[in-house]
Amino acid sequence: MNRVEIIAIGNEILTGRVLDSNSNWLAKAFTAVGGEVTRCVVVRDVVDEIVREVQNARANKARIIITTGGLGPTFDDRTLEAVAQALDRPLVLHADALEWIIQKYEDLKREGYVDSDDITPSREKMAHVPDDSIPLPNTVGAAPGVMIELKGCTLFCLPGVPAEMKAIFEEHVEEKLRSIFGSQVFIERNITTDVSDESKIVPIIEAVMKEVEGVYLKSKPTHFGKDVRIGVRITASGEDETELKERLERTVTVLEVQLKRKGHLILDHAK
Repeated sequence: MNRVEIIAIGNEILTGRVLDSNSNWLAKAFTAVGGEVTRCVVVRDVVDEIVREVQNARANKARIIITTGGLGPTFDDRTLEAVAQALDRPLVLHADALEWIIQKYEDLKREGYVDSDDITPSREKMAHVPDDSIPLPNTVGAAPGVMIELKGCTLFCLPGVPAEMKAIFEEHVEEKLRSIFGSQVFIERNITTDVSDESKIVPIIEAVMKEVEGVYLKSKPTHFGKDVRIGVRITASGEDETELKERLERTVTVLEVQLKRKGHLILDHAK
């Protein structure tokens, strides 16, 4: 099982000032490459709390642990300190990470975004990473991401700014995930039925999942009312894309038969 756990870090998320869109985006990204997100948690910028959640994820046998947030230069950006503590490793100054940060602030000064390119202690702080970890270049912002190989697990620490997080994920993390998960393929189909009551479609969905192994169906109700048309999301994952597509088509056929038995129809076979 390609178990994935996401740890979102930031006081501003818990106070409601910032929406945690990162976890939603990551869940979709992991699913697309064959991962299964089994837990997502949000914690404050508190070392002990971050330590606890990293250790919990390891105890849960997560194959991938990913944190977002807390990599910047401010006093409360303490994610890497906490991760180092959770792994019982020291923080060390990484030469490559420091060089990237130096270059980034030189570029920012040249473009007029900062007044000085001096590497202050707070800026240098972003180049301190847990010992024996691999910094990941950040082409959008200043703080590098981090990858740490552990026994049976890989841990990624990414920035909280969505544009930075997505850039590092797409440029460095995704390729690594494909090598870990293998050639997994994820496919889905969203269809619309004429059923207006979710309680009526649930047993139909359960019957389909018993008949067709290796697929997952989820009803998507919106509200109560006679005008409601409940949608169904069908998903499957595996290594053979052709077989998966055939399985999905069979699922749609079986669902259509089950619906007709109850006097209902599929209205939209959207791909």
